Amino acid sequence: MTDPANVRIEAATSISLLIGGPSFWERLRPDILSAREYVYVQTLSFEGDRAGNGLAEAMIASPAKKKGVVADAFTKYVINDRWLNSRSARRDEDLQREVRATYAMFDRMERNGVPVRFSWPIRGRRYHHLIMRNHKKLVVIDDRISYLGGINFTDHNFAWHDLMVRIDSADVAAFLRDDFEHTWEGRDQTVSKVIDGDELVIGDGRGNQGMLDAVADVIEAARDRIVLQCPYVSEPFWHLLGRAHRRGVQVTINMSENHNRTIMKWGTLNAARRHGFEFRLLPGPMTHMKAMRVDDAIILGSANFDFVSFRHSAEIVFIVRRPDFVRELSARVLDLDLERSVLVNPRKENLLKQRLAGLGMALAEPLIFLTRDRKKYRPGTVP
Repeated sequence: MTDPANVRIEAATSISLLIGGPSFWERLRPDILSAREYVYVQTLSFEGDRAGNGLAEAMIASPAKKKGVVADAFTKYVINDRWLNSRSARRDEDLQREVRATYAMFDRMERNGVPVRFSWPIRGRRYHHLIMRNHKKLVVIDDRISYLGGINFTDHNFAWHDLMVRIDSADVAAFLRDDFEHTWEGRDQTVSKVIDGDELVIGDGRGNQGMLDAVADVIEAARDRIVLQCPYVSEPFWHLLGRAHRRGVQVTINMSENHNRTIMKWGTLNAARRHGFEFRLLPGPMTHMKAMRVDDAIILGSANFDFVSFRHSAEIVFIVRRPDFVRELSARVLDLDLERSVLVNPRKENLLKQRLAGLGMALAEPLIFLTRDRKKYRPGTVP
């Protein structure tokens, strides 16, 4: 494991904000097809639908000398946001066709010189380990172009409200290429670097203390305004945001009304009631954004703001302080979504549901810690 190290280097870095799967793919596809040296992709979910097959065909067609995809083992057990071992899933012929299409896609890529590896495999029937994943999403191309954010290569992820950033920087690309190569070899690492004033922090899932410290430092320094848009929020962030609220910072959490994990919504509503910060619900498609504005900084990446991401999963966090990007993301995402969201008064909502969700979340963390698969952290776990 590499010790966390913040090394300041000078680089000319440009960042483009891409909102939604189609916008992301519109930029990524030509980058893949024009690559010459290498294209490396890492994702949590990679499914044999339009989004997944689009990536597969572009990777096959790319003239790059080196190509590879790392998908998490999660995609072998959950497709289209459904647990494949359930009775209803086994009887759903449309879903089973997609499962077969997914494995056919993997085979086609392998036959055409694009190897696919699966991170953090599940041993036996320890399916509870699926909550702790190699959750990173990144693309690195030719030591020049990188992509970071929260979008997986699946149709339902492409339909969600989410973002990626395209980074044009040789130094960022070299840093992320090194991490991809570690992941490819089954050697997750903890490392961080400051590049052109922006900070990249990678956690390997063994506690992620360096990643949590970097984000907590930004929150603790807040003096005016915090806006967090994320579907999955829990401790230690409820506590950190509550403390910021008590010292006079205006704190708002904006979360999907149509949530795919209801316990997270009710648990955060319960935290808002206890800590006093503002809680809003966003109508429309599921918002899968992982973005926080803290005064003049933006925190984004693959990590949700919960204990799973910040203690038990491999993640990437990107802390951006450049004023133009902070203004753009605020105007195009955070402020715009606040305008169309609905303020929720926790004291007028079902108190029993709030308390039960809060209790469930409180019990989940020690249970996850006690049952996690420590073997998965050893080198060489990628088949």
